[in-house]
This record gives sequence, C-alpha cells and structure tokens, in this order.
Amino acid sequence: MPLNSIVVIVIRLFVLNSLLCVLALTASAVMTPLPSKQSFLVVQMPYVPAVLMLIVAVLLWILAPVVARLVTRGVDASVSVGSLSRADLYNFAFVFLGLFFILSSIGDVINWLHYFATASQESPERDPRIQNLYQLTRPCLTLAAGLVSLLGAPRWTKKLVGREQKSEVA
Repeated sequence: MPLNSIVVIVIRLFVLNSLLCVLALTASAVMTPLPSKQSFLVVQMPYVPAVLMLIVAVLLWILAPVVARLVTRGVDASVSVGSLSRADLYNFAFVFLGLFFILSSIGDVINWLHYFATASQESPERDPRIQNLYQLTRPCLTLAAGLVSLLGAPRWTKKLVGREQKSEVA
C-alpha cells in the first residue's frame, strides 16, 4: 500500500476527531445562556469556533489527498501489508478510532460524573457550575462516538469495500 494512502487515512481519522469536537462546541454554544443584550453578533459569537472548525475539517477532508502528496513528496515508499485486504485495513481503522475515542474520554466521563454526583448533593444555589452540564458533553460525545465506531466497524467496512468494488467495476 502506498504511503500516500496511509497518510490520507490518518488525516481523515483526525478530521473525524475534529468533527466530534465540532459537536461538543455546538452543544456548549446551545447550552450557554444568552446575555441580556441580544444583538445578532452577540447571539452568534458562541457558534463561531464550531463553524470555523467545521469549515477547516471539511476542507481538510477534501484536500487530504493533496496534503498527502505534499507530505510524501520525494518518498516512494510502499508499506507492505502482506496478506491484509482492504477490508482488514478499514476494519482496523474503525476499531482503532473507536478505541482511541473510548480510551481518551473514559477518564473524563468518570471524573465529571463523579463531580456532578457529589456536587449535586450540595446546595445547587451555592455552586453555579451544577447548571453547566455542557462540560460533560465533550467526553460523553467522544465516548459515544468511540462505541459507535467500534461496534459499527464490521458493517461500515462492508459498505466501504462494497462501494469501492462498485466504483472499480464501473
């Protein structure tokens, strides 16, 4: 398998991680209370980071082959994958992404759940952070995306391989 193809896969895995961050930023913006002054600019300001990150992620997804060619320019390396099929590589990518998301978020989820469980026993009037559950959304979304990727790996692999085989035949 050409090194160029591997770089494209890695870039696109990072784009998927960025899209998860976009979901978390959007959830944070939706849950943030609006200020008393509600001009259009003030209302839209919490969404700006999510929109910018989404634009960058989409552009990077589209430009991944170009970036991979630039990164691997002058290197004609081919990585021997032996008897691994394209389906094996896709399956590995989904399992890797799922495990990465799960392992990178499980600690935060447990930490925040513990915090909210212990802080909720105190008076909510004294601790305004109780209202800010959006701090829990990013690790929970990451955990959920990891579980979806890990559990859906076989089905998505079949779909991607089937789509590629159809395009090669045509």
